[in-house]
Amino acid sequence: MKSLSLVAPCLNEEGNIRDLVDRFLRCAGERDLNVEVVLVDDGSTDLTWTVMNSLLSERGSSIVLVRHSTNRGIPQGWLSGIQHASGQTVCLIDADLQNPPEVVFDLYDRFAVGDCDVVRGVRVPVAKNSRTRIVMSKTLNSLLNAVFAMESRDNKSGFVLASHQTIAEIVHHRGHYHHFQTFIGVAAHSRGFRVVEIDTPFEDRRSGFSFLTGRSWSVISAVLRDLSEARKEFGWRFGEGAEVR
Repeated sequence: MKSLSLVAPCLNEEGNIRDLVDRFLRCAGERDLNVEVVLVDDGSTDLTWTVMNSLLSERGSSIVLVRHSTNRGIPQGWLSGIQHASGQTVCLIDADLQNPPEVVFDLYDRFAVGDCDVVRGVRVPVAKNSRTRIVMSKTLNSLLNAVFAMESRDNKSGFVLASHQTIAEIVHHRGHYHHFQTFIGVAAHSRGFRVVEIDTPFEDRRSGFSFLTGRSWSVISAVLRDLSEARKEFGWRFGEGAEVR
């Protein structure tokens, strides 16, 4: 069994995944940690799958590949990746390098303290980000805190680390959502897990395009429609026992 599995859903990330893997494995090697990277090709139409197979040939057992024939979205990418992960601890990360892979080990070290169930990275922009996107993100965070009786600094962050069992429980959901990834913090809260949040740098995307490009308002609209689904699934446990620090 690996010590740590990094699960990264990928949609048209041919320009990013090699850096993601190389940087993560280099840091793991410096720490002498037994790790793996689980790459989930979520219906890419570029050379993502080709690059993934090259990495598998080069890195062997450090790489696990999963492929969706069609795009299923980030939550399904998480589920597929977690299912194929062998690590005692699992970290979810976007493949776009906005969360630097080296910072995974900051989450890992904080988790090792042993006083929490989940460590989540709070995105701190270190480069130029769209002001509109920042305002929308903060507004949505405040709304989720109000609706679900939370005090999270970054509800929408999908940069999360926990035990394999805990992360699987958080990501599993029954409802039908447009963007369940927005509610991962709500899911952890509703299930009573102790969550610690730490500041982590959030960089600009270097290659490829975000699925949010040109769709910010439509995504926000879809998330607002998802609120009713989330209240049905998680509402009966609002305010029970969860801790965010």
